[in-house]
Amino acid sequence: MGEDRMEKDPFKRMFGSLEELVDQIRGVLECPVTIEDVNHRLLAYSTHDDQTDTARIATIISRKVPEKVINRLWKERVIPQLMQSGEPLRIPKIKEIGLGNRVAISIRNHNEVLGYIWAVEEESALTENKLKLLKLAAQSARTELLKLNAQKKKRVEGYQDFFWELLTGHFQDHKKIKERFEDLNIKPPSPFAVLAFQFKEEITPKIEQKIIYLITTSQKINITFYAAMENEFIILAAPPEPALSEKIFIEFIQFFIDQMKTRFNIRHISGATGTIYDRYEKVESSYQEALKVLRLKEQFTEEIQHVYSYQQLGIFRYLEVILEKKRKEPYEHPAIEKLIKYDTEHRTNLLATLEAFIDHDSNVSDTAKKLHVHMNTLNYRLKRITDIGKVDLKNTNTKLSLYLELKIRRMEKKSPHL
Repeated sequence: MGEDRMEKDPFKRMFGSLEELVDQIRGVLECPVTIEDVNHRLLAYSTHDDQTDTARIATIISRKVPEKVINRLWKERVIPQLMQSGEPLRIPKIKEIGLGNRVAISIRNHNEVLGYIWAVEEESALTENKLKLLKLAAQSARTELLKLNAQKKKRVEGYQDFFWELLTGHFQDHKKIKERFEDLNIKPPSPFAVLAFQFKEEITPKIEQKIIYLITTSQKINITFYAAMENEFIILAAPPEPALSEKIFIEFIQFFIDQMKTRFNIRHISGATGTIYDRYEKVESSYQEALKVLRLKEQFTEEIQHVYSYQQLGIFRYLEVILEKKRKEPYEHPAIEKLIKYDTEHRTNLLATLEAFIDHDSNVSDTAKKLHVHMNTLNYRLKRITDIGKVDLKNTNTKLSLYLELKIRRMEKKSPHL
């Protein structure tokens, strides 16, 4: 096609598939082309010569854009620009990730991004006329992607029904659950865990799209199902390799919280993972464990702020059980009663000092910094605590019992109906 010749619209016709459309775009623009969905999964690609770059080859082989490429394009503000505009965007070569010169454009339905077209600029840059043709190609691709999205929505709705049945313990037979996976043509995850994220506000469709984008493009864990409910987002996932421990899930939770803030300015997210299991009837157990971690993190913001898994909870796992027993058999630790009485009468804070001291593993320096007092002041308070409460702060059993009593007391105040 001549450099300055502009056809009316070479894409204004029916295409039998995205493959036909991508070949037409390749013929019109005279360069290799790919079409991706909004989460950077490869939908169709054209032919290319032997000199094409490694990023394109890796995308075609794995059927999705490599995570390192996506992360770099975010860092270079490429993807945010594509999300905000429907105009073609020229991307210079990024040698470190194997990306050659590109021109990209978002495929849009009004303000919603459905996907992207990427054109590789090989020997020469696309002319202004070809950039206009690329815009026409994006309009044509819109129709095809809307069809695909409608089909995908039906599948996802069917998957989510099954996911909620697993989360609520509807199935209790491992074999039957496995058969259901096979009926839906889904590879059963093994081992697996349920991850739960709690947002400050209700998850809107717009926020859900951003969440799905992030979990789909991260490629750190294998996600089988996901679902949103009010301010909660739940994932059923498997590690990339069966031998990997829960560490991979914890790293994903930290990554998710950080990137939701960095990329989308969505803050105040709490995340947790339940235990890893290989029996599918344990999905509900893993889910409830993740919820318990979130619930306790909300109650004990300082003590377990860096806890992300049920296993990491340690003794906090048993606080609810101990609290329930205490309600049936009321008991108050004598030392705590004495300190409460003394604090009330003398307007002191010896009980808070005791809790901080035990929280910091009896480290005087760390406790003093936490309380913003001089170490001499702290030592004086500790002597008063010992004298008034009649406790031995060098005795491990004594400190452990006080620690549990103090945490249960705080839990009872925050959850009076637990």
